[in-house]
Amino acid sequence: MGTFSDHITQSKKNLDFLSKISCSENYHWDWKVTVCFYSALHLMNAHIVKKTQKNYLTHNQVNKLINPYEVMSPAKLDENTFLAYNKLLSLSRRSRYLLKENHDANVDIQDASLTYDKHFRKSVIHLETIMNYIVNNYNVSFKKRNLKCVELETINLNFFKII
Repeated sequence: MGTFSDHITQSKKNLDFLSKISCSENYHWDWKVTVCFYSALHLMNAHIVKKTQKNYLTHNQVNKLINPYEVMSPAKLDENTFLAYNKLLSLSRRSRYLLKENHDANVDIQDASLTYDKHFRKSVIHLETIMNYIVNNYNVSFKKRNLKCVELETINLNFFKII
């Protein structure tokens, strides 16, 4: 597993890729949401490495470490950032597995839930929250990257320029 710097670098590479796929085509929303999530995942892994000097492999381990209600966790986040990460995880699962964000695990077959520009919009907003946390807590900066999505045109974003 990587160092704090390795995870930040990988997140930035993912953000560059997001900008490329976002500006070249106005579809493939599922892939764009998934790239948002993996950018955020590396930011969370960087945070965890910095706080614990350890790497964690499972989503459950990450969730437990960043949960603001885990009193003994050395890597807990504020509630807003924690919720943003979990919502982004849920949107990514929707994109990858065609599941509703609040799917019923007891139902064997469910109607497919496709991903659209409105889901990408939510993903970018959640990713912004996580990036703000990293910028405010660590000596990290992010350059502005271009995104193309009509759903984002009315939102003021710190790390993305809508084209």
